[in-house]
Amino acid sequence: MVILKVWNTSITNLIDISINTKSPNKTIKYLRNLNINIYNIKYNKDYIIVKIKENELEKVAKYYNYEIINYYGKTKLINYLKINKLSLTMLFIILIIIFILTRFIININVITEDSELKSLLLNELDKNEIKKYTIAKSNQKINEIKKNILNNNKNTIEWLNIERKGMKYIINVEPKVNKEKQEEPPYCNVISLKDSMVTRIITSKGMEVVDVNDSVKKGDILISGDIKFNEETKEQVCASGQVYGHTWYTVNITIPRNYEEITKLSKKRYNLEISFNNKKYRLFKDRLTKYQTQSKEIVNLLGFKLSLLKDTEIESNTKEYTDHELENNIKKQIEDKMKNILKGEYKIITQKVLKKELNDSKIDMEVFIVAEEEISTTSTESLNTEENE
Repeated sequence: MVILKVWNTSITNLIDISINTKSPNKTIKYLRNLNINIYNIKYNKDYIIVKIKENELEKVAKYYNYEIINYYGKTKLINYLKINKLSLTMLFIILIIIFILTRFIININVITEDSELKSLLLNELDKNEIKKYTIAKSNQKINEIKKNILNNNKNTIEWLNIERKGMKYIINVEPKVNKEKQEEPPYCNVISLKDSMVTRIITSKGMEVVDVNDSVKKGDILISGDIKFNEETKEQVCASGQVYGHTWYTVNITIPRNYEEITKLSKKRYNLEISFNNKKYRLFKDRLTKYQTQSKEIVNLLGFKLSLLKDTEIESNTKEYTDHELENNIKKQIEDKMKNILKGEYKIITQKVLKKELNDSKIDMEVFIVAEEEISTTSTESLNTEENE
């Protein structure tokens, strides 16, 4: 196949036509004798494809049978609109409905268990024209209304957030809590919550009865409420402070040996999705084979949802973790498990693998952990009789 290009890309309303001919050169010569401008020629064995102006088709039709292969310029756009007229009309109608509906608020959801606060807030919102079946306010106006409500209810509302989500407002509110000062018990001790070796002692009130590097058991007194001098109790107070110590744990973790690497490619396609009765329907056919989707809700009305989808083409490959990546994964899993076990301030001092089993797709490990954490709590239980005496 031979291709000859002689056309100017600035020319619009061109078409490609196919003409069956055994003598392509004679056909080209005859077309030119008819004063037909030819902008591109593709020579094949039994036919030629020529690019000409659409308004010169009548000249060709007088002498040759032809088939239109492709359109260019405005004609191509017009033909595309004709072919997709129904889909484009539906899309246009949907977009108009979306434009109209998304400017209105049909529901207001105040999230609080305090019925009095909810009633107060709904009244305040109504005064500021935030109510059902009204036009949505701008973000700037919402912020102004939020400030006004907070200023008018300083003794009632601690925190307020007004968020527009589709066709409704989500109102989160926290009431003002007047904290009453709790009375301190006349006598208490700071005791150990678990077996440990003491590493740090911070005493606010009371007398320390253990030292750093002491081993203690659960329930042992760490800071006493008895203030003694020469073995004699001079005063009893409510001891307070924090004591930290080394504690020991054994955790089991499982690490996958492989992972799927996802690479985003340049192709992006958009679609619309309708959700109703927990079922989802895409309006247009998927044009990508493998992709990740980002969804943005546009309309949410009476269980009917319309979302704009952005599909990004991806490719995936299964890869094996490097030793460094495996080490980081192990560390992260240990930290996650320790967060569930330990509460408050802590740090992991050492970790040692006790057992390691390798399988085809995963690694099972048993790890011994030494951590430093706060081991103390306040106890109001009295000492035994001998100690009090």
